Amino acid sequence: MSTHPASLPLNTGLIPPPSRPFQVVRAPGQVKAKAREGPPPLEILFPLPPFRQTPGPIQASQTYIRTLILERWDAEIRHCEETCKVQLLERIQDPVTHQAFLRETITQRWSAEKKRCEEARKVQLLELLLAAHGITTLV
Repeated sequence: MSTHPASLPLNTGLIPPPSRPFQVVRAPGQVKAKAREGPPPLEILFPLPPFRQTPGPIQASQTYIRTLILERWDAEIRHCEETCKVQLLERIQDPVTHQAFLRETITQRWSAEKKRCEEARKVQLLELLLAAHGITTLV
């Protein structure tokens, strides 16, 4: 008969033994360790609650935040334009008909990405303007 746990029947009717307190077993001749004498260990200090509290909002001027938003999205738009130029300047080894198609595809892709960045910039600026007037949710 197999003794593998998966092959044993589930309802064997066995009751687990009652739990017993943990007993320390010493080897023959081993002496019981004496309690250390001396000053008691230092008390462990824990930080007072709340333990991991998120800091409150940081006050920043609207013009500063607006500048950050504009700089970030302007950099993204510049990146789209530069990447489009680089991809268009790469030497394409395909026939002339494929080259025109690839140029058009590259231009459309980066124009769409640039448009997405411009829309995201407008949305963030609008959110900033609404938040400055206390409007946090739109119903």
